[in-house]
Amino acid sequence: MADFKIKTKNQVEIEKKPRVYFTCHPEDFEKSFDKICNDIFLCHDCAIYYAEDLTERIEKEEREIELGRSNLLVVPVTYKLLSTKNRAMDEDVPYAIKEHIPILPIMMESGIESLYSMADKFGEMQYLNPYGYDKTEIPYEEKLRKYLESVLISSELAEAIRAAFDAYIFLSYRKKDRKYANELMKLIHKNPECRDIAIWFDEFLTPGENFNESIERILKDSKLFTLLVTPNLLEKPNFVLDKEYPAAKEAEISILPVQMTATDKKTLDECFTDLPPCIDACEDKLFRERLLDAITGLAVRENDSPEHNFLIGLAYFDGIDVEVNRELGIKLLTSAAEEGLLAAMQRLALLYEDRDYHEAIKWAERIVDYYIKQNGEEYGDTLTALGNLALLYDKAGKSKKAQEVHEKVYEIRCRTLGEEHCDTVTTLNNMAVSYDKSRNSKKAQKLYEKVYKLQCKIHGEEHPNTLAALHNLALSYGNTGDYRTVLEYMKKVYSLECKILGEENSETLITLNNIAGTYANLGNYKRALKILEEVYSVRCRVLGEEHPETLTTLNLISGVYANLAEYEKTLETVKKVYSSQCKVLGEEHPVTLITLGNMAMAYGYKKEYKRAHELLNKVYTKRCRILGKEHPDTLITREYLADSYSFSGDSKKAVAILDEIYAVRLKKLGEKHPETITTMHDLGRNYIKLGEYKKASVILKEAYNLRCGTLGENHPDTLETLKFLDMLL
Repeated sequence: MADFKIKTKNQVEIEKKPRVYFTCHPEDFEKSFDKICNDIFLCHDCAIYYAEDLTERIEKEEREIELGRSNLLVVPVTYKLLSTKNRAMDEDVPYAIKEHIPILPIMMESGIESLYSMADKFGEMQYLNPYGYDKTEIPYEEKLRKYLESVLISSELAEAIRAAFDAYIFLSYRKKDRKYANELMKLIHKNPECRDIAIWFDEFLTPGENFNESIERILKDSKLFTLLVTPNLLEKPNFVLDKEYPAAKEAEISILPVQMTATDKKTLDECFTDLPPCIDACEDKLFRERLLDAITGLAVRENDSPEHNFLIGLAYFDGIDVEVNRELGIKLLTSAAEEGLLAAMQRLALLYEDRDYHEAIKWAERIVDYYIKQNGEEYGDTLTALGNLALLYDKAGKSKKAQEVHEKVYEIRCRTLGEEHCDTVTTLNNMAVSYDKSRNSKKAQKLYEKVYKLQCKIHGEEHPNTLAALHNLALSYGNTGDYRTVLEYMKKVYSLECKILGEENSETLITLNNIAGTYANLGNYKRALKILEEVYSVRCRVLGEEHPETLTTLNLISGVYANLAEYEKTLETVKKVYSSQCKVLGEEHPVTLITLGNMAMAYGYKKEYKRAHELLNKVYTKRCRILGKEHPDTLITREYLADSYSFSGDSKKAVAILDEIYAVRLKKLGEKHPETITTMHDLGRNYIKLGEYKKASVILKEAYNLRCGTLGENHPDTLETLKFLDMLL
C-alpha cells in the first residue's frame, strides 16, 4: 500500500478543504513539488495529497480513495514524464480523464510541446507554463489563480452544498477498512430515497485533537450512526471501539451495524455492548429494507429544483460529504443546466473545455442565449460570454465563427464603452490573435497596429501592455516579410526593456535574440553573430554554459556560422551543443533531436552527404517511434532529408520524399497552408534539377499564385518562387 501524505498551507488542519492530488515522474519530484505547492498556496487554500514514493504501484481500491476523491489532479510535465513508463502518465492521468477529474498540467520544460500534444499524451488539453516568456500572454500566476478558483469549490459554495442535504449519517470504520467505507457509501446511495442524505466520515480530518474536538458536534448533527463491521473492528485498542461507539450511544442516536466481511458475531457482541442486529451488506433486499427503515423521516424534502440538483450534483462530482460519483454528478448538473440554471451551464462549459469542444461550445452558446434573453446583447456579462465563446471557437479551429463573434463584441463595446476602454482593446487584441492563427497576416497586422496605438494612448509607451502590443506588432510584420519594420520595432522593445527590466533580464535577452534573428533574415549575418555572442556571454555568466537557454543561443550561433559559410565553425559549435544536450536532456529529448538534425545539415554544408543522410535517418527513425510518421516534426525531418539528397545531386530521391510529405500536408493542412505550399515549391525546384520542366512549371505557378494570395507579391518566399519560375522562361 502506498504511503500518502498531505501538505497544506502553513500545515494547518485539512477539514473541509478542497483536495488536490499531485503526481509526477519519480525523478521530477524534488525539483517540482515544493515550487508547485507554493504556487498553488499563494492562490488557493487547499490540501495537497501526494506519495513520496512514485515508483510504487497503487492498487485500484487505493486509487479510487486517494485520486478518485480528489477535486483536481496536478502534474508537472517533463520529457521524462512523456517518454518513459511511469505511474503518473500510465495510470494516474488516464484514471483522471476516465473519471472526469479536472487535470492541471504544468509545463516545466520547453521544446516538448509536440510530444505533449500527441493523442495518447495530453492532446489538446491546455497547460500552464511558469517559465514562459510570451509577452502577449496573461501572467502564469494570474492564470493559475483563475483556474483554481474555477475548479475548486469555494468555502461559501461548499456550505451551500452541505445545507442542501436532508440529513447526515455518521459512518464509523477502521482506517484499515477505507475501501469498504467507499463501497458502503455507494450501497447506501444506490437507493434513490437516500440521494440527498450526506455521510459524514473522517476523510478530511487529521487524527488527534481536531477529531476529538469535532466528534461530539458531528454526532449531535447526525441522524444515524452506521457502523462498518469487519474483523478489523474487533482488534484492541481502536478508536471506533474506544471513542466513537460509546459517544454514539451517549448521544442516543439510531445505530445501524453493516457487515462488509464475515465477522465473529459472539466477539462482536462482547466488544460492542447493546449493538443492534448486524445486517449483511451482500443481502441486497434486507439491507435496503433495514436502511430505509433506519432513515425513515430523514429524507424530508421532495426537492428536485434546478438549484437543488446543481448543489447535490456538485456534491457527488467533488465528493463533498458523499462518495465521488461523477456520472451522477454530471447527470444532475446537466439536468439543472437543461432547465436553464446559469451556474450549471457555466460549470459544464468549464468541465468540457479541454475534453470535448463540441459539448463546451454547446453550453457556451446556451450561456450567451441566457444572457441575451435576460439582459440583451449589450449587457456586460453577455459580451463576456460572447468573448469566451469566440475563444472556444478559436480553440476548436472554427476561425471564421470566432472572428464573426469577436467582430460583433468589438462593435458593441466600441459603441457602448468607447474604443479606448480596456475591455474593447482586449477584444481587439483577441480578434488580431484569431486572424493571426488563421494565417490572415495582413488583417492581423492592421489590428495589432491599432491595439498598439491605443495602448500607447491609454498606458504610455513603457507599460507592459504596450510592450506586449509592440512585440505582437513586430512579429506580425515578420509574417508578411517586412523584416526592416520588425527590426525597428524590436529595437524599440529592447530599449524599453533594458530601461525597465535591465539588460540581463531573461525577457530582455529573448528580445535581443529576436533582433539577431531579424538581422539574419535581412542577410546581415555578421551583425547577427555579434549580438548572439553578446547574449551567449551573458547567459554563460548568469545561467551557466549548460543551461537550456544558453544552449539555445549557441545553436543560433551555429546557424549564423552556416549562413556565413564558416562550415567548420558550424559543425564544431553544433557538436558542442549536442554533447551538452545529451548530458542535460538526454539523447531522445525533442530539443536534442533538433540539434542532431542541425548537425546533419552541418555535414551537408561540408558536402559530407553520407554522414548527413545517416544522422537525418537516425532523427527520422526516433521521431517516427516517438511522434509517429505524420507528425509535423517528423515531416520536417523528412524535408531536411529531401534537401540533403537534393544538394548531393540525388533529386530523384528528394522528389520521392517530397511527394510523400506533400500528400500528408495536403490531407492534414490543405493546399493554402504555408507548409503545403513550401513543399510544392521544393518539388518544383527539384523537377527543374531533373530536367522535367513542364512539371516544374505547373507546380511552381500554382505555388506562386498561392503565395501571392496568402503572403502577398512582395514577401521573400513569394519572390523566391518567382525566381525559379523565371529560370523556366
